[in-house]
Amino acid sequence: MVTLRTVLRIAVFVAFVSAALAHGQPRPTFSVLPGGVVAAAMPLAILSDEQVRKQLNSGLTTTFLVVARDRATGAASGARVEVRYDLWDDVWLVRRIEYERRAEQQRITSRDALDKWWRAPLRIAGTKASRLSLQIDVTVLPFSAAEREDARQWISKSGGVGNTGGGSGIVDALIGTTIDAKPITSYRWNVELSLK
Repeated sequence: MVTLRTVLRIAVFVAFVSAALAHGQPRPTFSVLPGGVVAAAMPLAILSDEQVRKQLNSGLTTTFLVVARDRATGAASGARVEVRYDLWDDVWLVRRIEYERRAEQQRITSRDALDKWWRAPLRIAGTKASRLSLQIDVTVLPFSAAEREDARQWISKSGGVGNTGGGSGIVDALIGTTIDAKPITSYRWNVELSLK
């Protein structure tokens, strides 16, 4: 027989574990820049995640989509970060596109320099409000937008060779299973910011 005391002990244990796990998740550092720009410095724990690290070391592009959604209005903005390790030249090719579509590309020569670049504030939103309640989602994808479009075009062209019509189902299946791959991992945080 389960007693009230046992139920309370289990409830306290679950609450304790939940709180510990919530505090264990890596969290960005948020800042407000002049002009009402919200920036986030991403935690190194994201790059150190086993699945992310494996993708980063593969020589394929790893894309980090950052979406900042205003919880009051639903308005969204964000940024994109792409990282690819060039095995041949032993350098990291990085690119960030911030919320106002400003793009920056670099060649980084060491993992330490990559870590430093990763922690630089990423401009994810802009506002004129004095307070802001945001939901931040980071989705880690195993390809870049350009690679996805190149693959889509290549598969579509390959599917049309020797095709007398009706072969689009094969192309759609290939696109659906290869290009639209599931994210490697994702993160979500809620943040309250005072801009004044």
